[in-house]
Amino acid sequence: MGLAYDDVGSGDCVVLIHGHPFDRTLWEPQLAGLRDDFRLIAPDLRGFGESPVKPGMVLMREYAADIEDLLDELGVGRAAVIGLSMGGLVTMELAAAQPRRYWAIGLVATTAEPVTPQESLTRRQRADAVERNGMAVLVDYMHTGLYGPRCPQAIRARIDAMMSATSPAGAAAALRGRAERPDYRPVLARLGMPAFVCAGSADPWSDAAVTALIVSSLKHPELLVIDGVGHLPNLEASQQFNDALRGFLRACAPGPPHAPA
Repeated sequence: MGLAYDDVGSGDCVVLIHGHPFDRTLWEPQLAGLRDDFRLIAPDLRGFGESPVKPGMVLMREYAADIEDLLDELGVGRAAVIGLSMGGLVTMELAAAQPRRYWAIGLVATTAEPVTPQESLTRRQRADAVERNGMAVLVDYMHTGLYGPRCPQAIRARIDAMMSATSPAGAAAALRGRAERPDYRPVLARLGMPAFVCAGSADPWSDAAVTALIVSSLKHPELLVIDGVGHLPNLEASQQFNDALRGFLRACAPGPPHAPA
């Protein structure tokens, strides 16, 4: 399945994987802020943005396979991969399948814990409701925790519009796929590459306990908790996020050493 994507900058490759129910424009501050240091590839996952929709259910492994195919098509042998929320699940799938392909990973506002029976049921029910009644169902739910208390109105408006424009069939398929989420903690324990872990202190979903489990599962974690922001730290605190991510990537990139900033 051919994915729509942005491909900017030059140097060591970094893949940016958006969450649900967003698209690749989620990463605009990172594409602008990091393109002088790295080659950045930001795809739309299947069912989102400009990529084709597969209705029904899409598993996290299927999203990962699409990314693997894209990297093969682009001739990218090695990369870092950074995923936010559901994109973090896809990142873990990628690293588990081909750990030598990724010189670093980033897990932003995500979880490694297995889905509970109640969460699985809730996600399936929400998927059915989105298919029946449209994206307003999901937008309303996301408003229960997506934004930090001081999130600028301009960011809220842009993300609300992005979510509203998402295909209901694509969003529902992802919800059903997330209802099948495995336990990624054993996967993380096997990984040897450096890992950037980031969360906002005002995120009710990827909270301190969820994030601590990710960190404790990893061999080489670097943790950034940004005070007062919600589920989108890359947008609510884009400068702080970019500075930290740039420093992390520079420190572990396989290419020639970067000059100090």
